Amino acid sequence: MITNERQYRVTKTQLEKLRGAIRSFDVVAATEHLKSSVLAKAELAALRSECEALSQQIQEYETLKSGTVEILKASSLEALPQILIRARIAKGLSQRELAEAVGLKEQQIQRYEAGEYASASIRRLADIAAALGLNVSEVAEFNTVQEKRSQTHTSDLAWDQFPIKEMYRRSWFEDFCGTTAAAVANSEELVKQFVADAIHGPVRAAARQRVRSGGLVDWYALLAWQCRVIALAKKETLQGQYQLGTITDDWFVQLLRLSRANDGPKAAIDYLRRSNIRVVLEPRLQQTHLDGAAFLLSDGSPIIGLTLRYDRLDNFWFVLIHELVHVREHLHEGDIESIFDDLDAQADDVEQAADNLASEILVPSAQWESALARYVRSKEVIENFAEQLGIHPAIVAGKIRREADNYTILVDMVGQGEVRKLFPEIHFA
Repeated sequence: MITNERQYRVTKTQLEKLRGAIRSFDVVAATEHLKSSVLAKAELAALRSECEALSQQIQEYETLKSGTVEILKASSLEALPQILIRARIAKGLSQRELAEAVGLKEQQIQRYEAGEYASASIRRLADIAAALGLNVSEVAEFNTVQEKRSQTHTSDLAWDQFPIKEMYRRSWFEDFCGTTAAAVANSEELVKQFVADAIHGPVRAAARQRVRSGGLVDWYALLAWQCRVIALAKKETLQGQYQLGTITDDWFVQLLRLSRANDGPKAAIDYLRRSNIRVVLEPRLQQTHLDGAAFLLSDGSPIIGLTLRYDRLDNFWFVLIHELVHVREHLHEGDIESIFDDLDAQADDVEQAADNLASEILVPSAQWESALARYVRSKEVIENFAEQLGIHPAIVAGKIRREADNYTILVDMVGQGEVRKLFPEIHFA
């Protein structure tokens, strides 16, 4: 995690070096050197993974520094140390300024943050939390807004807090022909219309949304992305109205059989639309780490939004099934209208339940417990087991990687680069 400007500059330099290494990486030469194409691809995958991790750290720090953070939330006290660091950055305080506020030396705050407050006493944590205006309980929250209502009228939104420039670059203001500078200058008019075209009436605040993230939520970026997805979804013409009870266990079985086709993800989306479930593919905004989302239109119709953040078959199928579980199990229960997912982040009870059920639907535990593929991770064994289940081998390989928590194995079996190319009409940065 980046905690100060020096680390920020160093991390940006490291990221550029990594990107250069990826651009110049020669798979053929690496295969010859390592005597294995699998190891060569694993080395490239490791570089890409490190590049993604550094990019996320930089984006998080830049978002915190921008002052657009809506909520910082820790699901347990174990996550409090990182929340303290994020809260300091979001409030625009340097390590020296925080140290002065609690009567410490700057070097002590630096040591605390470098060790994620492992050496700090409970009393010290409480003092620092108080200095940051952080309410510490079993769940810690930091709000940049003094009072949060369950509904926010569009007149209450801070239009300049939306990611205007990125929205402009992605042509989200369809009838606007001006420059970037003009878009920024006319942000209120442009974004107000953009939101109104997608959402009529009050905007639902976080009380009616569930956001699975690593503790940092840029609410304006989420709202912008959601509005874009809703606007695109409304353009789809379906055969009829979605009916509760459509998504059954047999329905999932039929869906997963499509995974074996060369255009499986495309066929899956067509299958959902025939079931009157809208699906929109929209790359994430830079300020978010979204994999997918599930939410309801005003008439109760479900929408699945997918970002294809990771261009792999195993990831596509897990995210899709995860969001469909939310549609079936959670959106029509109680007050939840929207669920946003960063599946790399820690899961709360609802998200853990969705993770577990998605895993069970993809690879039933009854077969998995005794599966040879679980222990003998050869291509032939994995393919045979996948054929028995009637699913793509990438799904099995992905489960093995998640269970082992090792993403350098089976790199050549998870369908890297096999999803986005099926949707050439979508621009992925």
